[in-house]
Amino acid sequence: MACAVLCLTTACAGCVAPIVVAGVAVPTVVATEVVPRAVNGKGLVEDGVDVVTGKDCRVIEGTLRKDRKTCETRGSPETKKDFKGLSGIGGDEPPGEAH
Repeated sequence: MACAVLCLTTACAGCVAPIVVAGVAVPTVVATEVVPRAVNGKGLVEDGVDVVTGKDCRVIEGTLRKDRKTCETRGSPETKKDFKGLSGIGGDEPPGEAH
């Protein structure tokens, strides 16, 4: 499965046609990888694989960390250390309960 995720990620990252956002041509890799990764710590391909597998899939985390597979059960201890992008700022506590 890791090979399929890696192949799918590589295939999509290889796209070079620009995407037009608000009248500005944005390279595909920026629109599909950089911006989503900054927001939630994943690229669009990883989000798509999450939907298909029902797991939390992160190619970079699975490649760089020995304690994490590419796809892990959501909420497992291995996923707690994942980079969550800007959506991960502030921790896991609900608003108003920060210490």
